[in-house]
Amino acid sequence: MTITKKDFNKVEHKVITLMGMSSVGKTYLSSILRKDGWFHHSCDLRIGTKYLGDEIEKTLGKENRVTADDLSQLTNYISCLGNGKLSLDEFKRRQNQYIQAERQSLRDLQGVVKEAVADGHTHVINDSTGSFCEIDNDVLLDNVDKDSLIVYIKANETEEKEVLKRAQEYPKPMYFSSEKLDTWIAQYAMEHKFKSTDEFNSKDFSRWVFPKLFENRLPKYQAIADKYGVTIPSKEFRNIKTADEFLEIVVRYLPDEYE
Repeated sequence: MTITKKDFNKVEHKVITLMGMSSVGKTYLSSILRKDGWFHHSCDLRIGTKYLGDEIEKTLGKENRVTADDLSQLTNYISCLGNGKLSLDEFKRRQNQYIQAERQSLRDLQGVVKEAVADGHTHVINDSTGSFCEIDNDVLLDNVDKDSLIVYIKANETEEKEVLKRAQEYPKPMYFSSEKLDTWIAQYAMEHKFKSTDEFNSKDFSRWVFPKLFENRLPKYQAIADKYGVTIPSKEFRNIKTADEFLEIVVRYLPDEYE
């Protein structure tokens, strides 16, 4: 349930979970808050180091070098389905490994907040991944809601088109909705008369499936925001430079009273 303006302002140690599609500005905003003393909990970083660090080294055969500024090894681990990349079984195995690690990174939030406060940080920003909406675990989402305010940064139509365009120009590995993946694979195989995913062109499949994944995620983001948090248009954050400006915008969108 969304907190009211009055009660949010009373919270001494504020914790905010940023939710939204990739490239909407979650990490950029987190960097602004970090500069102003907030602790930055990067779920991508925690996934790629604490929970998939050994798996990445074993699978890729390279020393883990995932950092907050360079997630390329994590991306390479997720990889793509199709010729020259991964078999269907291995692709699904890595998809499952990834989502389990993402869930664990969110379970860590309460402990992360305690450690951050003990280290002298007043507030914490939980920088979630683009697949936060795929968590599919009500108990876990309830706990994230209990430990933080979920802020959905909602892209406008122009930004959505830009994301879709970029995905066509530079297809990249993604986590896929588990309830949709088999359907999308079957549909793509039927349209292209492929008998096996080994025949897929990995980049072509990524280009074909991304709009479907994108459309499938948008209502999930909104449903989480409606149940737990607050929706704020991305344009509101476009020119902010400080944590105070960020908080002013968040408070502006909070309700005055509980429903």
